[in-house]
Amino acid sequence: MNSYYFILGVSILVILSYFFDIIAKKIKVPSVLLLLGTGIFLNKLSQNFDFHLPNLQPTVNILGLVGLLLIVLEAALDLKITKEKLPLILKAFTTALLILIGTSFAIAYLIYGMGLTHDFYTAYINALPLSVVSSAIVIPSVNFLDEEKKEFLIYESTFSDILGILAFDIVLMIPDSQGNIVGKVGGGLILTIIISLIIGYVLIFLFQKINTKIKFFLFLSILTALYITGKIMHLSSLILILTFGLMLENYNIFFKGKLNQIFDPQKIDQVKEQFKLITFETAFLIRTFFFVLFGMTINIDGIFNENVLIIGTFILLLTFLVRFINLKVFFQGKSLFPEVFMAPRGLITILLFYKIPDQYKIPYFSKEVISYVILGSALLMMLGLWFGKKKTTEDEFELYENFDHAHHNEDNPLWEQLYENHEK
Repeated sequence: MNSYYFILGVSILVILSYFFDIIAKKIKVPSVLLLLGTGIFLNKLSQNFDFHLPNLQPTVNILGLVGLLLIVLEAALDLKITKEKLPLILKAFTTALLILIGTSFAIAYLIYGMGLTHDFYTAYINALPLSVVSSAIVIPSVNFLDEEKKEFLIYESTFSDILGILAFDIVLMIPDSQGNIVGKVGGGLILTIIISLIIGYVLIFLFQKINTKIKFFLFLSILTALYITGKIMHLSSLILILTFGLMLENYNIFFKGKLNQIFDPQKIDQVKEQFKLITFETAFLIRTFFFVLFGMTINIDGIFNENVLIIGTFILLLTFLVRFINLKVFFQGKSLFPEVFMAPRGLITILLFYKIPDQYKIPYFSKEVISYVILGSALLMMLGLWFGKKKTTEDEFELYENFDHAHHNEDNPLWEQLYENHEK
């Protein structure tokens, strides 16, 4: 009978998550807040009925790892690279890098200055997880924005994930580098890119040759195995996932000349849409269970501790101050809303926090601080979405979403205005 209740509970969570996505788009609330709220509610409910939950931490870690792979793959499969978009891509990359550096050092100096630790290296390694923008929260929340803002935020949050993980791995290598950190990291990065391209070509070649219906989970298993192998070898293996997704979505760029004789674009195109659909749905599923289970591990009473409130509030202030300054430089004369508030912390922050070695963990810099920052940043993003100036109507949003996939319709007057704005 317990197994029936478990399956029923899982099914109800998936149904709730689906409706949360619909509600989130209507009222402009990050769906992750609703998922975390569900987890917190379930935790309180279990306490009221004196039901002791099992240790959920190992499950959260596994879901987080798989979710990380799928979220990056999902983002890569949603990004079309063209010459026209290169300036936007470079701007998003530079913005993500500078915000990551600025935020991590600002938070590190805060931790160091408050006397939580007397070692700046320890302060910095604890600050890095809090400096990464969560693509898992941003990507599902930008659908209503116009195409330029949507693409910028998708690129920026994805780059923030990748750069944050890479920076964290680099910082962890410093004590064992013996002063040769540039050589080790640079060599590892170049090796990872070369290996990623080779593996990408091999996987896509196999992708078009396999005629069976079972493809997606085979390739997901291969990608996961390669990712873990890369981590064991101290390579930045998240680049492998990103490269594969970009190559699959933009195969016209990577398969030119003689490669066109080996790779069949029509076959790749036929299965790409199915691959994308399954990726998006699986990412939705993993994201649902990850944030609900993480919400069940949050100690609400601990969040309202005076020290947690002070530290967490200062971290949020520094986070959005650094973001505002950087965006002001890159978008001079343009509205910064709601972009300035689109800086939630989430899955990557949690995963990196758990990866901090025991000797570098700060006693008073607890999980409650991380939970406070995650909830606070998501709430601020919600306020940004609420009060951000709405530039288009719902009909215009629909036309924007189909602008690149439909023919120009002379009978619809909105097309004329949107077409002119798009050309500008």
